[in-house]
Amino acid sequence: MNKNKNKWLSLLCDYGLLVVLILIILIVSLLSKEFMTVDNMTNILRQSAVIGIMAIGVTVVILAGHIDLSIGSTVSLAGVIVMSFVNNYKMDWTGMILAILAGGLVGLVNGLIIAVINGRTCDSFIITFGMQTAVAAVALIYSGGKYMSGTGGGVHSLLGKGYLPIFFFLFFAVVLFLVMRYTPFGRTVYFMGANTKAAKMSGVNIKFYTTMLFVIAGVMASTASVILSSRVNAASPTSGKGYELDAIAAVVVGGTSLTGGKGGIFKTVLGVVIIGVLGNALNVMNVTTYPQMIIRGFIIIIAVVLDVSGNKLKNSGVN
Repeated sequence: MNKNKNKWLSLLCDYGLLVVLILIILIVSLLSKEFMTVDNMTNILRQSAVIGIMAIGVTVVILAGHIDLSIGSTVSLAGVIVMSFVNNYKMDWTGMILAILAGGLVGLVNGLIIAVINGRTCDSFIITFGMQTAVAAVALIYSGGKYMSGTGGGVHSLLGKGYLPIFFFLFFAVVLFLVMRYTPFGRTVYFMGANTKAAKMSGVNIKFYTTMLFVIAGVMASTASVILSSRVNAASPTSGKGYELDAIAAVVVGGTSLTGGKGGIFKTVLGVVIIGVLGNALNVMNVTTYPQMIIRGFIIIIAVVLDVSGNKLKNSGVN
């Protein structure tokens, strides 16, 4: 009897938030006829695309047992870089490439530092927090602290329009899903997250993989910034502030463990959709900003509790 109870608890930990998503959709659909329309569903995905791209990038870092708090500042820096080239020189492609490379460089520096000191979760938390502050300062210096409004036109202005943000989100999600599921690189990342010492003893080049993971997160963050600046036709040196927490929250809500080795890209996409649907549902029900923050906070806390509870059950031998 106790064994069956534990199995049900394990299933609740794994799929409880999916049930929550379905319940939210059903309840709000009964309260508002506009909620379950194609236009509204498309709008949810479009609004969630930027955080989604950031989230799938940081997922690979979390799967390896690390964290990256610098991705929000990376969004800010990449945004002002691309917008300055678009506005001042009409060099869309150059601006976009340099912005994405800037994100990769931030990730490279993060990864190298953490790799050199053989850092784990706590170390990467502190190091990327410091990098967050430094990159935010660079964005302010580069832009002179000014808000940049786009002049419009050009390739860059098209990337955030229509269905393209959704396409980019799903494209990167599929690519990283396939990489993490079916390639030696992805399997090694899971191995590292589950047991770093065992991975190292097996001959895995921990330093190389750690560096590459942070580069991926940086590139995804700067790519998301290019799309964000196109969608709003503007950029500012603080535009990415708080985005890192939203992205990490989506990863956790989706069920990827902060301890590493458990979860994946598909779960992150689910987490992004849950947060997007929840935010839209609260707006439809005319819930104001501060109560929305409280509700989102509780959802994240519940997700962490389910994650910890699920790990305890599985560690006790229940599957």
